[in-house]
Amino acid sequence: MLKWLSGTILFVLASTAGAAAQGMCGDAPIAPVIPSPADMSQKSPVDATAARHNAFGDIKTWQGALKSYRDCLNATVSTGKRDVGEMIRSEKPDKDKIAKRQQEVDAANHAFDTSVDDEEKLVNEFHAAQVAYCTRSDVDHATCPKN
Repeated sequence: MLKWLSGTILFVLASTAGAAAQGMCGDAPIAPVIPSPADMSQKSPVDATAARHNAFGDIKTWQGALKSYRDCLNATVSTGKRDVGEMIRSEKPDKDKIAKRQQEVDAANHAFDTSVDDEEKLVNEFHAAQVAYCTRSDVDHATCPKN
């Protein structure tokens, strides 16, 4: 029973820490939808070109929003670490406040790492769509990477 209770408490603390990071910086920007390689192969040449161009633009816009989000997370981490250090050095450190602030730092770090994973996944999806586009013989290869 004690193990279950401590597991439940840890889950609740982790959940509230994630909410703390979201509260400070909001939600991560929503990633755009990238056409799949199958979609790129089935589109007309004009539509495939437009889809590739639009996907690239959508990714750049999303990455701009992602940068702002990450800047906020980095500021949260920096401020949180400073606050934790000051709290530890105070005459009467409040362990609960220190733990809460450290959870906020951990949640911001986790949110940052998750955003990096999401960006890597999206870039890989775009690369797969680009390969599908560039392997077609009926499209302009001027914008394709050179081998």
